[in-house]
Amino acid sequence: MEIKSVADIAECLKKKGEKLHSLSDAHIRNIEQFYGVSLPGVYRQFLSLMGNGAGRYMLGSAVFYDHILLLGEWGKELIEENELSAAPPDAFFFWMHQGYQAAYFKLSDGDDPPVYFFSEGEAMIDFVKESSLTNFLIDQLFMSYSDLPYSR
Repeated sequence: MEIKSVADIAECLKKKGEKLHSLSDAHIRNIEQFYGVSLPGVYRQFLSLMGNGAGRYMLGSAVFYDHILLLGEWGKELIEENELSAAPPDAFFFWMHQGYQAAYFKLSDGDDPPVYFFSEGEAMIDFVKESSLTNFLIDQLFMSYSDLPYSR
């Protein structure tokens, strides 16, 4: 199965027997109101399909609704602890793993924005611009399920 979109990720997870827990439009609006932003289309699709959990997918990472309202503060703490450059004003932290890795996108970068990633202990001195949000989510799928043949 070639995986090119958030919908493809959801279909793959369902085929693996995972139960996806979606977020309602009201919950997504709550996130937008909390941060005072409009979220990009790809991220909204991710939230609407599996924003409340997706089995083993990204298990151990703070990415689902129960952590979303905390990620902005946690991202700032990670920046301070590691003496990194300040995140841009329109940075939206959407993912953190075990407190030592984080990722954000800039709200001004369109519906499928590039992701900026940082990990402590990997000789990184600041956030690094990576590929699109879609590709980040696809990469997380392959990291969560080592039995999948890598294809994107």
